[in-house]
Amino acid sequence: MSARTSLVVALAGAAGCSPARPCTTTLWYVDEGTARTVEAIGDWNGWDPAAADAFQAEHPGAWSVELPLPAGEHRYLLRIDGRPMLDLLQPLRAADPSTGAETSLLRVEDCAVPRVELLQAAARPAGTAEARFQFWRGARGPGVAEVRARWVSGGPTPAVRVDGRTGEIAVETTGLPPGKHTLELRAADADGTVAAPLRVPLWVEEDAFSWSDSLIYQVMIDRFRGPAGALAPAALGARHGGTLGGLRDWVAAGGLRALSARALWLSPVQPNPDGAFPIPGGHTMEGYHGYWWVAPGGVDPRLGTAADLDALIEEAHAQGIRVLVDVVPNHLHAEHPWAAAPGFTAGSPDCVCGSAACPWSTEIEACWFAPYLPDVDWSAPAARDAMRDSLVDFALRHDVDGFRVDAVPMMPRAAIRELRWGLGERIVGPTPFFLLGETFTGPADVAVIRENLGPHGLSSQFDFPVMWALRAFFAGPGDNAAALEAALARAEAAWDGSGAVMSPFLGNHDVPRFLSAAHGDATGEPWSVQPAQPTAEEPYLRMAAAFTTLFALPGAPALWQGDELGQAGAGDPDNRRPFPADDALLPPQRALRAHVAALGALRACAPALRRGARVPLVADGPLLAFARLHSGSAPVVLVAAGAAGVASATVPLPPALRDTALWVDLLDPRTSIPGGADLSLRLPPWGARLLAPSDSPCVEHL
Repeated sequence: MSARTSLVVALAGAAGCSPARPCTTTLWYVDEGTARTVEAIGDWNGWDPAAADAFQAEHPGAWSVELPLPAGEHRYLLRIDGRPMLDLLQPLRAADPSTGAETSLLRVEDCAVPRVELLQAAARPAGTAEARFQFWRGARGPGVAEVRARWVSGGPTPAVRVDGRTGEIAVETTGLPPGKHTLELRAADADGTVAAPLRVPLWVEEDAFSWSDSLIYQVMIDRFRGPAGALAPAALGARHGGTLGGLRDWVAAGGLRALSARALWLSPVQPNPDGAFPIPGGHTMEGYHGYWWVAPGGVDPRLGTAADLDALIEEAHAQGIRVLVDVVPNHLHAEHPWAAAPGFTAGSPDCVCGSAACPWSTEIEACWFAPYLPDVDWSAPAARDAMRDSLVDFALRHDVDGFRVDAVPMMPRAAIRELRWGLGERIVGPTPFFLLGETFTGPADVAVIRENLGPHGLSSQFDFPVMWALRAFFAGPGDNAAALEAALARAEAAWDGSGAVMSPFLGNHDVPRFLSAAHGDATGEPWSVQPAQPTAEEPYLRMAAAFTTLFALPGAPALWQGDELGQAGAGDPDNRRPFPADDALLPPQRALRAHVAALGALRACAPALRRGARVPLVADGPLLAFARLHSGSAPVVLVAAGAAGVASATVPLPPALRDTALWVDLLDPRTSIPGGADLSLRLPPWGARLLAPSDSPCVEHL
C-alpha cells in the first residue's frame, strides 16, 4: 500500500464503565406465528432431544433463547415442533462429521476480549467523512484507553474523539479528494488487550454508487497490455506477456472512462506454476490465466509486483472505479504448499470432472479439474480457515472492493458463507464487500445460481441463462423474440427477493467469442482452427443490437475485454487472443467500439436504464420491446429486431407512457417517433433503438 498514512493516538484513560460484552449467546427464530415449540440441539447438549434448549416466545412469530456457551465453534440444529431444520438466521454452515449432513455453525467469541463495532459512517462529495464506533470492553476488563485511526492509502489526519464513559469513538476528516478512502480503526483497553481492527471503505463521489449503476469490464491480465503496449500473438496456451503496469497505463489513459465502466474485474493475480501442463485433447497450457495458484498470497512476478497491483488499484479508485479480483477458493495447484498438507485437500486425481467415472451432474463437488488441481477440503477446519483467512488478508492488503469467485457450484454452500463471514468481520460500512459468483450453467439452470445468493452469501452471480438466450437470438436465427423474453422473465422471477444485483453478459473467457458465433465460424476445434476477423458488416450489426439490449437490462452488465471491438475467436483458449492494437482495428470494429461507448454514456445518464423496473411490451417473431421505468426520471423503451427486421410494427405502451408526445432515439437523435397509446416504427435487420421522451436530459447531452 502507499506509504502515505495518517495516524492518531487518542488516550481516554482507563475508565472501566463503558459497556461490557455479554458472555451469553442469543438465538432467534422467526416465523408467521405457526410454531408451537422451538428448541435447539447441538454439540453443547449432546444432540439429545431430551436435553434440547427451549426457546421462549417473545411475541407471536418471534422466539429466543439465551445460551451460556463457551468460546469456540458449535454445530447445531433447530427443532420446530419436533422437526429438525437449519437456523436460517445463522450465516454459517458446517458438515456433520459422521453423515456429512449440513448443520448450522455458531462461532462464539471470547467475551474477555474487547470488540469494536461500527455504528455509522458516511462520506460527502465535499470531501468530508465521519464514522462512529462502539467499544465494548471485555466482560471483566477495563475500558478503552487507546485508539488508532488511519487512512489506508494516505490522507488528511483524522480527528478522533473518545468517550471513555460510553465507549463511543468518533472519527472525522475533511479535505479528502474524490475517490476511495479506507479508514482503519484499532482500539485497545487499559490492559493493552486489542480489539480486532475494522476497515471502513468510504467513497467521495457526487452520486451514491449502486452496483446497478456499474458496467463491469473484465480483463485477463496476461492477454491485455504489456510494458510497451499491445502484445504480439504467441502460442495459444502460452504466456503473452501482459502486465499489471501495462493495464494501469491503459486505465490511466482513460480506457475505462471511455466506456463509462464503473468496475474492473481482474483475472487472478496470485503466483502460478512455471512450465506447461497437460490438458484434455493432448495439448499443454501454462498458468497464464491465473487459476492454478501455488502460493497463499502475493502477486505472480510475471504480471508484476504487489506495488504494481497497488498502483493499478489506486489509479482505478481515484477515478471512482471499483476493483474486483478473481479468486479461486475451490482448488489449488499441486505445487501449492497446502496441497501436501494433511487434511487440506479432498477427492482423488482419478476423479476428473466430466470423465465417464466423474460426470459433472453427480460429482461436481468431488471432482478435480485436472490430476494436478486438487480440491480444497472446505469441511476440514484447518483448510477452511487457511483459505478464508488468506483471501481476507489479500483483500485487506490490496484494498480491493470485491472478489469474482470462481467455480461456485464446485464447493459446498458453507464455503461462500465462510468467505462472506470472514470479510464481514473485518470490512464494514456503507459499501459492503462485493462477491460476484461464477456458476456456469446451461440456459435454464436458475435454481443452482439462486441458492448461493443472499445476505449471507453472494452479492451477485453471472446470469448465464440470459447470456445463452441473448446469444440464441442475436447470434442465431433472430426469429424467436418470445423465447428471449421468456428467458428474461424466468431469470427475473428466479432472482426476485434475493437482494442480488445480477450480472448479465454476452460472453466471457470460457465461451466462444460472440462475434464469431454471430458469424457462424466459432464451432471448430480452437487449437487447430481459429476463425479470422470478419470483414462483413452483419456480425457487427448483430453484436451492436445485442449490446444495446444488454445495456438496457437490469443488473450490472459485464464486458469481456475485446468484445467492445468485436474481437474474433473460437472456444477456449482461442477466445483469449491478446487485446489488439488500435491501429490494427477494422472500420466495423471501430464503429462497434463507438457504439458501446455511446451505450455506456447513455446508461450513465439515464437512471431508468440502471435502476428502473423492466416492463415487457412485445415479444413476437423478430421483434422484442420492453420499457425501463424509474420514478422521478425519464423512461426508456428498447426496441430491437432480429434477422428479418421490422418493416412496420406497432408497440402498445402502458398507461404511464402514453402522455409522451414525442420519443427520440438516444442512439440516433435524428430519429423521432410520435407518442400516444402505441409506437409505430420500422427497424432494419439487427436494428435497435433506445427511445426516451424528447425532453429527457440525456437527449440534451447527445
